[in-house]
Amino acid sequence: MDRRELDMYKLQEIIENLLKGEPVKRIARKSRISKNTVKKYKADLDLILISNSGIINDIDLIMKEFHRVRQEERHSENFGWLLRNSEIVNELGSKCDNLVRLNEVLQEKGFRGSYSSLVRFMNKHGELNASPVMRIETKAGEIAQVDFGYAGRICDEETGELVKAYVFAMVLGFSRDAYFEIVKSQDVVTWINCHIHAFEHFGGVPLVVVPDNLKSAIIKASFIDPVANRSYADLADYYGFQIDPCLPATPQHKGKVESGVKYVKNNFLPLRSFNNFTDANSQLAQWNRNTARERIHGTTRRKPSELFETYELQALKPVPSMRFEISVWKQLKVCRDTHIQFDRAYYSVPCELRGKHVWARKTSSQITVFHGNNLVSVHFPVNPGQRSTKKDHYPEDKFRYMEWDTSYCMEKASKIGDAVFHLVNRLLNDEPIRNLRSAQNIIRLEKKYGRDNLEAAVRYSVSFNNFTYGAVKNILEKNLNTEIGKDDERSEKALDSSYARNLGELLN
Repeated sequence: MDRRELDMYKLQEIIENLLKGEPVKRIARKSRISKNTVKKYKADLDLILISNSGIINDIDLIMKEFHRVRQEERHSENFGWLLRNSEIVNELGSKCDNLVRLNEVLQEKGFRGSYSSLVRFMNKHGELNASPVMRIETKAGEIAQVDFGYAGRICDEETGELVKAYVFAMVLGFSRDAYFEIVKSQDVVTWINCHIHAFEHFGGVPLVVVPDNLKSAIIKASFIDPVANRSYADLADYYGFQIDPCLPATPQHKGKVESGVKYVKNNFLPLRSFNNFTDANSQLAQWNRNTARERIHGTTRRKPSELFETYELQALKPVPSMRFEISVWKQLKVCRDTHIQFDRAYYSVPCELRGKHVWARKTSSQITVFHGNNLVSVHFPVNPGQRSTKKDHYPEDKFRYMEWDTSYCMEKASKIGDAVFHLVNRLLNDEPIRNLRSAQNIIRLEKKYGRDNLEAAVRYSVSFNNFTYGAVKNILEKNLNTEIGKDDERSEKALDSSYARNLGELLN
């Protein structure tokens, strides 16, 4: 075959003349090609018509067959095998991204080429088999895209250690103007703070924000019904924008910010050193102001700062005068002690919610707990390890025991009288067993019998070396003689002389 291949239009003209029965010599002279070339095409035509007799009157089908034959001739035998079996190759390739493993399977099916041949084939034909893409351009102020990207390790000011750093980027879809910030976390608080800083940087809020499906933004990625993180939804509601997440595993749907993050990685980060995060963000802001915003953008062919100030700034929604108070939502299970654990601190909820799941919302000023759509508890935040407990969340008998601890009982006993105070002190501090319930019940007897009667009953019980709640209660219930103070009956009363014996009798 002539190395100088004919284009398909000229080849079709030659095939049409051959089908009309014109002589080879006349076709060669008219087309200004070799007679041998015409003979070669005539032989190919005869083979095609023999194997496909039904297409003799359809020039389009004939040319399609010629195209296939020319491809097979153009490539090696191994490449030709891949072309002839392209359906099998594409089907297996869609199920396996590892070309080494794909090559092993194809070898079992008759492929005798090298791994490099398979790589060349997949690179060339993979793009042809991929679905076409459509570039979407947006109006001024309509859309912003947001994302994180890894930025290496930077020294943390607080610990002095090198920690992972991430660059946050928000890119406006129309002007390509961007806000960048380097942070050390991708948690929801950092995510929301970065949005607030970006809105304040631009001086406005877009109508729609397009995030990835990270948990700080979307807690359930879905093709139809994605579920936004409730903290992020609060932010959107406060600033008046809508969240439009990418489809799962399709970062190309936010290609503008993907390019923005790549631009920071390739243009800003290389050959720079940072003392800490503050220094890194200072350098990044200067680079964004002097370089990124003033460059001629590769797609718009305009400066981002020019497009932003001319068109996009006035199209953005105004930023609220008061900054958003960041809230963090968590779904938590109520423990048996009627508390939930939020950031390692404990907050009480009504006892009937034990074992159920509730939603808790934390801000810098308060903790609010919801069961369904009902607000069930409000607390001030406490430090990790501490508890915030409300009396009305417990049954009365349970909370009384919690409230009446040692110090409370000692204080109450001291107000009743010395005898009660010393008895309670003995029960709580001097006995091997800490009798808190006994002490609580002794103190409660004051309500029924009065302070003076209780004090006298305790003195009478102690005079018999009986230090129990049962003894004190029995004395009060049976109205026994409790007026010990009159004559110190037991301690000072003389013994009956009829029972006395002479001392000499005892010594003899």
